[in-house]
Amino acid sequence: MSTLSELIPSGGTQNNIEFVAQGTLANGQTVGLRSDGKIEAIVETPVSQSLGAEASFGSGNFQRMASVYDAAADRYIVSYAQFDNAYTYLVVCNNTGATLSFGTPVTISTNSYSNAALAYDADVNKTVVSYADGGNSYYGTARVVIVSGDTITLGAASVYVSLATSDTAVASTYHVASARVITAFNVITAATDGRVIAIKATASNTVGFGTAVEFCPSNADQLSITYGASSVSGNRFNIAFRDTGTNNWPRMITGTVSGSAITLAGSDNIDQVSQSTDTSVAYSTENDYYVFCYRDSNVKARAVKLGSNGRISAYGAVITLQSGAMSELGSVYDPINKVVYVGVSSTSNVNYYTLSVSSTGTLTASSATALRSSNTGGVTLAYSSEKQRILFSYGYTQFFSRALTLAGASTNVSSYIGITNAAISSGATGEVAVKGGLSTGGNVLPYSLSFGTAATFDGGTIYQRAVAFDSNSNKVVIAYRDNSNSDYGTAIVGTVSGTAISFGSEVVFEAADSRYTTAVFDSNSNKVVIGYSDYGNSQYGTAIVGTVSGTSISFGTPVIYESAPSRYQASTFDTSSNKVVIAYQDNGNSNYGTAVVGTVSGTSVSFGSPVVYEAGDVQGQGAGFDSTNNKVVIAYRDGGNSGYGTAIVGTVSGTSISFGTAVVYEAANSNGASVTYDSTAQKIVISYTDTGASTANAIVGTVSGTSISFGSPVVFSASSIYGSSVIYDTSQNKIVISYGSVSSGKSLVGTVNGTTISFGTATTFSAAATGEVSAVYDSSTNKTVTTFALTTGYAGKAIVGSLANTLTIGSTYYVQDDGTLATTSSSTKAGKAISTTALNLVDPT
Repeated sequence: MSTLSELIPSGGTQNNIEFVAQGTLANGQTVGLRSDGKIEAIVETPVSQSLGAEASFGSGNFQRMASVYDAAADRYIVSYAQFDNAYTYLVVCNNTGATLSFGTPVTISTNSYSNAALAYDADVNKTVVSYADGGNSYYGTARVVIVSGDTITLGAASVYVSLATSDTAVASTYHVASARVITAFNVITAATDGRVIAIKATASNTVGFGTAVEFCPSNADQLSITYGASSVSGNRFNIAFRDTGTNNWPRMITGTVSGSAITLAGSDNIDQVSQSTDTSVAYSTENDYYVFCYRDSNVKARAVKLGSNGRISAYGAVITLQSGAMSELGSVYDPINKVVYVGVSSTSNVNYYTLSVSSTGTLTASSATALRSSNTGGVTLAYSSEKQRILFSYGYTQFFSRALTLAGASTNVSSYIGITNAAISSGATGEVAVKGGLSTGGNVLPYSLSFGTAATFDGGTIYQRAVAFDSNSNKVVIAYRDNSNSDYGTAIVGTVSGTAISFGSEVVFEAADSRYTTAVFDSNSNKVVIGYSDYGNSQYGTAIVGTVSGTSISFGTPVIYESAPSRYQASTFDTSSNKVVIAYQDNGNSNYGTAVVGTVSGTSVSFGSPVVYEAGDVQGQGAGFDSTNNKVVIAYRDGGNSGYGTAIVGTVSGTSISFGTAVVYEAANSNGASVTYDSTAQKIVISYTDTGASTANAIVGTVSGTSISFGSPVVFSASSIYGSSVIYDTSQNKIVISYGSVSSGKSLVGTVNGTTISFGTATTFSAAATGEVSAVYDSSTNKTVTTFALTTGYAGKAIVGSLANTLTIGSTYYVQDDGTLATTSSSTKAGKAISTTALNLVDPT
């Protein structure tokens, strides 16, 4: 070493490279490189699993089925042969709603019980169907399938071989690298042989062809084909078939594609069994194995790995899935759980299995799951990347389908390239520290919460606190029911300095018993609005406007917004319309969930007419505002629906509010909802108590139009809590949830990724039994303020929290599946901490 500069990690700032962001990225976000050259967040995406109800149509003899997911139309397309009239059909299966439905079948071939092969050309967003056209001498034919809603129209039929082809032997797959549909078929006149051809769809709904290549010199039947991209064997399609020239053994052959030209490797035996009467092949990306299913008297499966020449280099052991007489097989790879799903139809039922593949090619099969316990003919499986569902279609006397929504988690961690140096908006260009560079981004994980010393703002007994942050005066305002002063409605102003908070004097805003307090800051008028139930006036729903000055607050005159007993108030501020929205239980109207819009003017507030959003008993409400979609979101316990956790989207217009359809986010007895908005992830986050499971959960919601959809609930406390409060830290782009329990008060940090949220370790802010909490984010000091009361004495307390990321110097950090950094070893190393805030990145390859 000759200079001190050699101590600096290699690369330095020249290892900062600019990329375009796909999705909004936080400062210090681990990112992966997409195939289109953009970067996206490293995330883990969980999906709930459920097997939907069976749907059916028609009557007759349905067999020889195939299916594909058409991503452009967001529909499945299923082909089938109806033996009653010797026609082959296509039909749309729609799974955009809660149940499956079908369009009107369209005929593609007459005078034939033809198999039809389907593949989706992702280059032009078109599905291509290939088949033996019984209406035209069984010539090999292809055409584009055009889907509009649930209706199919067909492009012009084009013949790819003017010879009779087998109506039982045709299969297609999409070859990603060449952007071609690859179709394997069998010629049954002249020289009987198996052939394969590249087909290209066009935007004008026509198809073009390369030159067909022979892959089997004898009759090749029971065809199946798939695509696999391997670092060893390259971008190959793999055909599985029954070879009549080798005692009907199941065999395979692979090929590569350049333009429309196909080059084949030699063929290999899958197994040396006679009279193999069906085959199906799927490619497992998990360990780079092709999984073959085939049958003689039993259904069997085997995994094989390819060498660089496209020939089999390793065989796994043969396993038996099912014994007895079978009809057809179908299989598809599940990238969520990294298993192969196999459908098996027989003379008595149709089942499915899952097959996992080890690194040595050992297959492990699940037990059978019954789809239908009756005689079936064909079976086919298709995977929807959009819905992360598998569609099973099968038939005999009717056409049936069922959809399986997958469980598990997928991650793009293998695409990791570096860490962002600053936040980047979706579609914008920003810097990423890569290979040998330094990452000093403020959001580099892990995060930790630290707390100052709790301050007492009321030494008596208080209940039902609400807290708001006045960003005009940079003060925290706490409103509560002061049990030590006749339950009067009381407020106090707090000032955060460093990790401490100090308070002015208490101010009574309602000299009567005031309960179910809620507070919100109106940033348009720079006023605090407090809503409450005025027990001194028949429990009427009442609101009052407060003006902060120095360390005190003054109030205007109370205004009634509901002339009936009102409870469980929750409020939010709509920044697009500059209106306050208060949600509550209207005890004067069967406890219905009701909301009202308020307009602040000076030191007063006026209200529009109350609007019912849930015609049932509601409790435990929370409210938040989605500033991207300009929508109000209310979460609540729906007593009219078994106490289920439910949410609804509201749109403010003038002095009124309208609502979409309520959506259940927790199908169990739930309570104590708290709502916030993560403006970076553009997601609603709800924390709540699942009283049925005695857990505390959080769930991520996505607003679209006037509705909201949810990911799966994530447990943040496996034991019961008294209540929680969720807020968003805009300086660190993190969710913070605080809660109280029989043993302590705790807070923890959450990171929203897609439709899920992950949590770090909880930090204790109160070492004694703590009741309900209410928290707020102080944007002037970038601190959290958590208000709480111990379950003994119930004195009012508040504590300041600081959220920061701190690395352990000298420790190696790894990228986890959810995109976070931790010292827990994984297959993707991020780098080594050279200070508490800097990470020297390693080569991600």
